[in-house]
Amino acid sequence: MPIGIPIWMIVVALLAGLAAATLLYFRNKKQHYGKALNVILFALRTLIVGLVVLLLFNPLIRQKFSSVETPTIILAHDNSASVALCKDSVFYKNDYLTQFEQFRGQLNADFQVDEYLFGEDVRDFENLDFSDQLTDMSSLVKTLDRRYYKRNVGAVLLFSDGIYNRGFEPELVAENFPFPIHTVVLGDTVAYPDLAIRNVHYNKVVSLGATFPVRVTVAARDLAGRKAQLTLSSGGRVLEKRDIEIPSNRFSKEIDFMLDATKQGVLPIDIEVNGISEEEQLLNNVRHIFVEVLDQKYKLLCVANSPHPDLGALRSVLNDNYEVDFCFGKDVLPEFEDYDLVILHQVPSARTDFETLRKQLEKNVKMPVLFIVGNDTDRDMLNKLQRVFELHSGATNTLMDVKAHQNTAFATFTFDSKAEQLIAKYPPLALPHLEINTLKSHDDLLLQEVMGIKSGLPLLSFANDGRKMAFLFGTNIWRWRLFEYYQNKNHDVFDEMFSKSLKYLLLSANDGSAIYAKETYYSNEPVVITAELRNPNNELVTDPDLTIQIVNKLTGETYDYTFSKRDHDYQLNAGLLPEGLYSYKVEAQMGERKISVNGTFSVVSIGIEEQQLTADVERMRTLARLTNGKCYTARELQQLFADLHNDSRITTVEHHESRFEDLIHSKWIFFVLIGMAAIEWLLRKMFGSY
Repeated sequence: MPIGIPIWMIVVALLAGLAAATLLYFRNKKQHYGKALNVILFALRTLIVGLVVLLLFNPLIRQKFSSVETPTIILAHDNSASVALCKDSVFYKNDYLTQFEQFRGQLNADFQVDEYLFGEDVRDFENLDFSDQLTDMSSLVKTLDRRYYKRNVGAVLLFSDGIYNRGFEPELVAENFPFPIHTVVLGDTVAYPDLAIRNVHYNKVVSLGATFPVRVTVAARDLAGRKAQLTLSSGGRVLEKRDIEIPSNRFSKEIDFMLDATKQGVLPIDIEVNGISEEEQLLNNVRHIFVEVLDQKYKLLCVANSPHPDLGALRSVLNDNYEVDFCFGKDVLPEFEDYDLVILHQVPSARTDFETLRKQLEKNVKMPVLFIVGNDTDRDMLNKLQRVFELHSGATNTLMDVKAHQNTAFATFTFDSKAEQLIAKYPPLALPHLEINTLKSHDDLLLQEVMGIKSGLPLLSFANDGRKMAFLFGTNIWRWRLFEYYQNKNHDVFDEMFSKSLKYLLLSANDGSAIYAKETYYSNEPVVITAELRNPNNELVTDPDLTIQIVNKLTGETYDYTFSKRDHDYQLNAGLLPEGLYSYKVEAQMGERKISVNGTFSVVSIGIEEQQLTADVERMRTLARLTNGKCYTARELQQLFADLHNDSRITTVEHHESRFEDLIHSKWIFFVLIGMAAIEWLLRKMFGSY
């Protein structure tokens, strides 16, 4: 057992022991022992005192440890709906579950097994019911890679149909996966002729009298030379039809419709593609959407130093309920009173009329403003337009790459916490070196991260200093939108972030209340709404009862609830609601003051799991091949079990580890000291010293 102690410590301890023993046994004339006994007592006292002095230095010793780790088998099963929606659904809901439970029992009897379900998320194995409405296979691979880093994993057993509709291709992260993946292909492996609606893009809110677009993506497989028909209808009335010619066996086409919003209220639209009699799966032929037609329109003014792709990214977030005017560089500024919101992109700057801008803002003191700070922004001028942040140039005159991370304490409005991982991967924004000093309170949705260091400085922040304001520190947010589409094939997080930001700025302040509801709930998730009430001193209170009435605007059905009170706020879980568009009215009586807040949300059917029902066998084979595993069918579970027993890679691993520990924590030191002291005492006692 090597001792990690400097030589000088050992020398000092030994000298201290020799000195103590010398004073007691050679300098002390009263002691009369024989020569041999004197040497023994001298040695014992030297060791006792030396060891005690050595312990005072708190030395370290290097110890070797050995441990045996048995192999772990990871079983991960797909719980998504697509598995049981195939043609062989009766087998997967009955016989397969029995066979799988038998396989689980055998596996747990012979191996150490960790079990997971995946679909919408990754979780411990509970009830296999094929109820998840999304499938994220890449998240499963990354989760297992992280949790079992440097662990003795014999194999991963992946039961799935290989279909994913969230995240990215699992093959991209599986190539460097440290454990073999044995895949078990579930679902229907036979590719039948199929006609399907893949995607529908539309504006959820439009203005009365507007013409709004609906883009439908239709796909067909193994139907070359056939014809189909795409129909849009509402309340049984056909809005428009299109005939579709299918020229190839792998066909996909985007078809645009322009519809008129002629009546205020909810416009339900049924989208159906049909015309092929031999289709086996018809669930993916129909989609339902809801469009709210409002007799209200917001006008936005965007003042920019120059044209920039950021402006296009922001404009894409807005629907027909917004009208946007642009003003660049030296253009004459219009009257702000004609607008509901002003966006200043790298303004004020040297190319814009600062005095006119300042006068317009001073004239319209309640006008909400979104400041986007970039390299062309004049810091001194910006400091004169607002008193929330004071900006000064940094140490260098260069641009920084600033990444974003979500602030979990953000409370100005609700934002999906599941977006945190995606936001952390967003490309960096361009921001000049700045010193940012806080003058007044603000709430940060995003914080800055520079070179991997989370600085705590605001990246996207909100404040209310008599005027509602938002600050975005950095340009090139258009890259965020493109990146999200590359990752998830949608812009949901980006659109939610900036649409809610603009809505917060546009909505007038309420009477001390804040209602946090999502714009859209999926049909498989409960409708959860939270609320805050504040008294005239701006303190959070939960004394008054808070009620809500939810109305299905399509059917007229109403739901009345009372919020549950928590420590500082209220919460309502309305459970699962039918698909449709809903309005709500929240009311509370606070003394003489009555609080009433209105809002809307929609409940939509995901329908994603119904879009593709043929198992992706090639993906499952690729995952097995990239990780040196094997691919099996759902009816080859016993063969898989036998192969696991014959796999030489599934074996016990012995770990050897060396580490330094404090010598004083070793129990044997205590017993050695006690033993030597006892021997010395007994010898002295026997020969008359004590």
